[in-house]
Amino acid sequence: MSMWTSLEPAAITVDPGAVASVRLRIRNTGDTVEEYRLRPVGDAAGWTRVEPDVLRLYPGAEGTAQVTFAPPRTSDAVAGPTPFGIRVEPAEHPEIRDVVEGQVTVGPFTELRCELVPLTVQGRWRAKAAVAVDNLGNQPLTVSLSGRENGDALTVEAEPSSVQVAPGRAAFAQLRIRPGAVSWFGGTNKHPFAVSALRAGVPEPTELRGTYLQLSVLPRWVMVLCSLLLVAALAFAALWFKAQPTVATSAKAKPGPVGRPIEPPKKPAPPAPSEKPSEPAAPEQSAEPEEEAPAGGDEGQDEGPKEQTIRAAANGGWYLQVNQGGQENGTQVGQNPKWTADEFGRNQWWIVHHYPENNTVALEAASAPGSVVDVKVGTNEVQIEGVSPENLESGKLPPHQKWRLVEAADGRSRIVNTANNECLTDMQNDKGAITWGCTDGPNERQDWMFSDGP
Repeated sequence: MSMWTSLEPAAITVDPGAVASVRLRIRNTGDTVEEYRLRPVGDAAGWTRVEPDVLRLYPGAEGTAQVTFAPPRTSDAVAGPTPFGIRVEPAEHPEIRDVVEGQVTVGPFTELRCELVPLTVQGRWRAKAAVAVDNLGNQPLTVSLSGRENGDALTVEAEPSSVQVAPGRAAFAQLRIRPGAVSWFGGTNKHPFAVSALRAGVPEPTELRGTYLQLSVLPRWVMVLCSLLLVAALAFAALWFKAQPTVATSAKAKPGPVGRPIEPPKKPAPPAPSEKPSEPAAPEQSAEPEEEAPAGGDEGQDEGPKEQTIRAAANGGWYLQVNQGGQENGTQVGQNPKWTADEFGRNQWWIVHHYPENNTVALEAASAPGSVVDVKVGTNEVQIEGVSPENLESGKLPPHQKWRLVEAADGRSRIVNTANNECLTDMQNDKGAITWGCTDGPNERQDWMFSDGP
């Protein structure tokens, strides 16, 4: 053999994106001048460099080459130990070529990317979406998926609920989205939803937001067509009964036998009334007008908070209301595009109680005195809940029953709950309002206007 080789050290550790090196020593043990060609082989050859890659040595001489490892910060450099080799091939005696072997250990790193596909789905009864989980790191990952339901409006389920992803690979989970109630009429309703992706060992999940467009079973043109058909049917019926022809006949009734008419029995004449002396007429009493009592009142007294209406800026302004004018605890607070006046007991009027010490308010329902707007604990649903008069006057209410009014554009205000810091949001349906994360800039479904009348 005409050469001697050695790696110093034979094992080394390097992090992705960093650089590490070892030294390769070669000695010419032959009796002729030899040229040695050096080339990395194995799984690490793509990110291994040898400098110089050619050594020319005289007999008995020794040379050194630097072997540098630079694993990229991608999934190509898998975490853990990886064997490597440097092929040493003499130019004059290629039959005695050799491979010097060592081991490089690559450190781990984690990088995860999640994507909701598509961001907007639609359907009448249900809809499907997918969550794509890409592992851009160099070690396997386990990710748990869970849907954040929008109260009773939506149900979001992930199948499977957890996925294992190898380095440089992607996994998919299917989302099944079902509405809480079928929309028979009314066009399209928008329902926001969210999916949380939690990586094993990380406390904070990644949140993906999407929108479900619920289509009505019967589209608007069907309702228009049915209305036109009904109007046409009523018009036809009215014309039919008005223009109904009269049937005349020339037939005459056959006369019967003539006889004497039957006379009714005569009633005896009533007896003449007995004369009674006439009584003198009672003198007329002059009616004197009664003096009106002076109208009394407590002028100048403080009337307290006034009743106001609260309307969203979207689609002409939907009214915030207590659904059906209910007075029980837990009655949903919803929205209505129409002004119902006193049909449900002033359920679209509100009394705003302001607490200057912390710049918060409470919204009391005029149709349910003593009940305020409340965020149901553990959800983002909005309802009414009864409170004591003392606490309502003093402001000693829990955070989920108090709100902050934040100034928005065009004289409108954001209504922000002090418990979850989310904005009161108009869902544009006949169900219930909710709280949702406040958006940056104008948002017609989160901007509200207070006024003294409809």
